[in-house]
Amino acid sequence: MTTSVHHCLKWAIAKINGAALWVSGTAMVLMAVHVSLDAFGKYLFSLPIPATLEVVAYYYMPAVAALPIAHVELKGGHVALEMLFDAFPKTVQRIVLIFNSVLMIAFLGLLSWLAGREALRKFDIGEYMFGEYPIVIWPGRFIFTFGLAFMCLVIFAKAMDVLLALWDDESDTPHAMEAKV
Repeated sequence: MTTSVHHCLKWAIAKINGAALWVSGTAMVLMAVHVSLDAFGKYLFSLPIPATLEVVAYYYMPAVAALPIAHVELKGGHVALEMLFDAFPKTVQRIVLIFNSVLMIAFLGLLSWLAGREALRKFDIGEYMFGEYPIVIWPGRFIFTFGLAFMCLVIFAKAMDVLLALWDDESDTPHAMEAKV
């Protein structure tokens, strides 16, 4: 039963990761087009697109920065001290990975909870930015919160890989999820 739940979790992570990357990539392209059109309009016709800075800061950037961070974790792209880590025996490596996962889940969990609480508060008051045109800016806060929460889920799934490897010594690498997702 544990392996079927674990398999379903990894399947869900793969699907969510694909959607998050698609949204992030789309936001990056839209941001580039939006800023380029704003620059052309501003310098060629003296007609900049209103609220470009706000849209970039509160919509595009949270999607571009927060959504792909779990993908980087899945691919093992974050900074790691592998030279020292690889010198440890497999069992010690797995214990270190579990300890690191617990710390990361606690930190990111707290951060996502606080960000989510703030996002709900801003949603309740209908946060928007005054300017030439009023722009609703609270949705970007939920994008950031989702990115953090998804990162917690990925770290949890990777910790499950390591825990299962502790009981099943067939796995020769503590980074089992990196190669599979």
